[in-house]
Amino acid sequence: MNDSKVAEVMATPIDRRVTFASLNDIKDPGVYVDTQFPRYFRVSEKGVTLAAGADGHGSEFTVARVSSDPKLSKAQVQKLCTDNKLPIPE
Repeated sequence: MNDSKVAEVMATPIDRRVTFASLNDIKDPGVYVDTQFPRYFRVSEKGVTLAAGADGHGSEFTVARVSSDPKLSKAQVQKLCTDNKLPIPE
């Protein structure tokens, strides 16, 4: 890996604390991982605003917020899932 890629990865803010919520109760932007299946969701600030105004949006299941940055690469999300013993998105 060249120096510019290392600097880019290190410049990305990654939360070290995982928080859990129901998919329907997401209130903050970030990357959320399904706790039962290998999939993840990116929630932007706009997405949180739209979701907050909706009256329920489908299935109810638990997700883990692994980062406040919804722009993380898939590889970064997979690493966070590995580190936190969560299902690893494919």
